[in-house]
Amino acid sequence: MRSQLSFLLILSLALPFGSPLHGEPHTRVKAYANVTSIQPGSEFTLGVLMVMDEGWHTYWKNPGEAGLPTTIRWTLPKGVSAGEIQWPLPHKYIEGGEVLTYGYAGENMLLIQMRTDAALPVGSPVRIKADLDWLECEHVCIPGSGSISISLPVRGGPPQRSHQELFDRYSSAIPKGFEPSNKLSLSSRTAEQSVIFSVTSVTALVPDEYGLVDFYPESLDGVEFGRTKISSSIDGAVVALPLSAYEPIEGERTLRGVLVYHPEGGVRTGSSVEIPLSAEFCASLFQGEEKEGSGSILDREFTTILDAQQSQPLYLYFVFALIGGILLNIMPCVLPVIALKVFGLVSLGGDQPGRVRKLGWIFSLGILVSFLSLALIVILLQGAGQQVGWGFQFQEPAFVIAMCTIVFAFGLSLFGVYEIQLPGSAVAGMSDLLAKQSASGKSMSTSFAEGVFATILATPCTAPFLGPALGFAFSQPAHIIFVLFATVALGMALPYLILTSKPAWTKFLPKPGEWMVKAKQFMGFLMMATLLWLLYVLGKQLGMEAVVWTSAFLLVVGLACWLIGSFATLSSSRTQHAFTWGGVLLLLFLGYQTFLTTVFDAQRVLASTTDGTQSIDDGSIHWYPFSLRSLDEQLRSNKPVFVDFTAEWCLTCKVNEKAVIADDDVISKFKSLEVIAVRADWTNRNPDITQLLAKFGRSGVPLYVIFPPGKPGEPIVLPEVITTGIVLDALDRATSSVTKAR
Repeated sequence: MRSQLSFLLILSLALPFGSPLHGEPHTRVKAYANVTSIQPGSEFTLGVLMVMDEGWHTYWKNPGEAGLPTTIRWTLPKGVSAGEIQWPLPHKYIEGGEVLTYGYAGENMLLIQMRTDAALPVGSPVRIKADLDWLECEHVCIPGSGSISISLPVRGGPPQRSHQELFDRYSSAIPKGFEPSNKLSLSSRTAEQSVIFSVTSVTALVPDEYGLVDFYPESLDGVEFGRTKISSSIDGAVVALPLSAYEPIEGERTLRGVLVYHPEGGVRTGSSVEIPLSAEFCASLFQGEEKEGSGSILDREFTTILDAQQSQPLYLYFVFALIGGILLNIMPCVLPVIALKVFGLVSLGGDQPGRVRKLGWIFSLGILVSFLSLALIVILLQGAGQQVGWGFQFQEPAFVIAMCTIVFAFGLSLFGVYEIQLPGSAVAGMSDLLAKQSASGKSMSTSFAEGVFATILATPCTAPFLGPALGFAFSQPAHIIFVLFATVALGMALPYLILTSKPAWTKFLPKPGEWMVKAKQFMGFLMMATLLWLLYVLGKQLGMEAVVWTSAFLLVVGLACWLIGSFATLSSSRTQHAFTWGGVLLLLFLGYQTFLTTVFDAQRVLASTTDGTQSIDDGSIHWYPFSLRSLDEQLRSNKPVFVDFTAEWCLTCKVNEKAVIADDDVISKFKSLEVIAVRADWTNRNPDITQLLAKFGRSGVPLYVIFPPGKPGEPIVLPEVITTGIVLDALDRATSSVTKAR
């Protein structure tokens, strides 16, 4: 078998990991002035019009539970100054079924009051420039940026108005101070960690989807806002806004926000209000030290984990690493490559024992070098202040795309679409191993590349025993990380070292024959199955559009492989080789520019995307999205909490979910015990999940944790590979004290 993985690995380097390439933003910005000229010592209004693509939106100055407000960085000429942004009345959204935000869709204009000095010279025009940053969201959230520029002449006469209708429309949307009337009155008070607004209306108010009246708070340092609770009657409405604080607040504060209502016969209106908060009320917002079990989960000490770690000596982690490395060979991530390796050993048949032994060592060397390279990357990233865990590279969409390319091209070679056969002249000046192009040389380089490939595909999986070892390794000094990673590599390579150390043992494998051609093609289908899994992961990270564009690029890769197999054969001339390879490289470059630059638009997806915060109800178990704040609240509910640390690129996680968590007995137990199910999705980078994994001594997924009701400091940690019996038994143990009390 001649699987030229080394070429495919080189091909993957054409995809620039972390490339800053981005397409056009989904929001366009333009500057307008409400005058045609400016005068010294005067004021005028500048408007920044933001036009968003259909389905996309940006955020208000208080984005809510997710998002970021638009910011402006001015470049102003001497004698011109800019005031604060005036924000039109936003809309309220519940994104992904769970996340409350405030923002704008379609079109919005931010207004800024500009001032000129009296000494501003008349005659020459002034140019006002600014750079804007915003967050634009649809199914994913992408940081956007743009620049505006406008030139205005300086004149002595009275100004002429410009864009009157546009400015009148958005000026009327800026919330003004609330003015009581004989038709509408407002009163407010504070009580029980809430600010309560009472609106009395003689004329009827028109309700929207959230009620007759609502309140949109502005951000207030140190204060967390809950969801407004609205009750209505024929006379008006009452709005209660819960407040809380995670740290003590000293002194008085002022709550500012917008009261939103829609008078009958009028338009949707926002009135700005200010509510003074007394020092006593502010102090009552923090109750973290008064409630048992309160405070962030990251600040807790887990007795279960502490006891386990204190009782395990250092050598035991190396034993775990060795066993976990061995078990990696049977994990679903690695099986396609391992099957190919065994297939390669079969093809050797009665070859020289020395060569068989050498191939085993080279394959093992590829595994070792790969693991040590991963260890070095981990150490460098940790030194740079990054939080990383096992399988972290699969959180990078560019890496997933590169793996799609490698796996697809590898699968085509197994189907016989192409086989790289470089003539000796093409590699002149390289090492003897490559220059000779002997069968032995190709086998050696292929064996090394197979070891690298197997390691890369192994990283999304956490085998039994491997989780505690790697969790311990990621918190240790550099030399411990290196040794533990090397031990995992030894465990993974051990079966092949043993098998090839006694070449006579290969006689127990099937004899080579015609069946190997069909088996090789069957392995190609396994590669395509792996490709489907990778595309599924990419879709979860960046959406279906990314899958479509990546598939288009893979079509280009397939055409390139066919060109190589058809026109770059051993019988081809040097000129034909040169033209073919030149055409292939140009084709790949054009394919990348045409299709993948669009995908990298979403490469900076934030942790606050709707995919990461969306509540999931699969018809059996209702899964709550993970956040530290919501998890802290759920742990105070006096109900059992089941946290599933998972990722779409983790095949072990998917197998556990389908075979165990979706089991009817488990679902029935969840419902009968009123278990709160939380899904901590680590598909994309999430530093909160990384920190919480570290609290449990783990660096990767899967991880399953059950918090008993009323005992958040005594969690039950399940193994990486779970069974129905393990889950049911753990749930019974977690709720036994509650059951007895009943």
